[in-house]
Amino acid sequence: MDSTVEVSRPPARGIGALDNVRAVFWHSYRHLFPPHSLAAQTPNGSVVISWSIMDDPHAKYPYAAPVMLRFDEALLEAMRKAALPQRVRLAKRHETSLREGLRGYDPFAQFPNARVVVIG
Repeated sequence: MDSTVEVSRPPARGIGALDNVRAVFWHSYRHLFPPHSLAAQTPNGSVVISWSIMDDPHAKYPYAAPVMLRFDEALLEAMRKAALPQRVRLAKRHETSLREGLRGYDPFAQFPNARVVVIG
């Protein structure tokens, strides 16, 4: 993520749009997901990530089983108070938690339950 982006910029408006803090997490972690993945913020502040798998011969459903990121409130507060370069460092520091949370995840699961990973 470009560290020259203004930290005080208001969050994007719209259903599912990521706020400024969650956008940093997504930009820091999107390399762990297929390039066409989409992330959306839920009303409770979690981030849901999924992608189309329609073209895959193993796919039973049109979309991968979703991955839901839930965030520790203390981490979110630290992110809100931090300048953008510090936010990026904080997010990257928690990448190992996401990697561990994705261990054994199957986007083609016969019963596509969301994989929930707590960050923080």
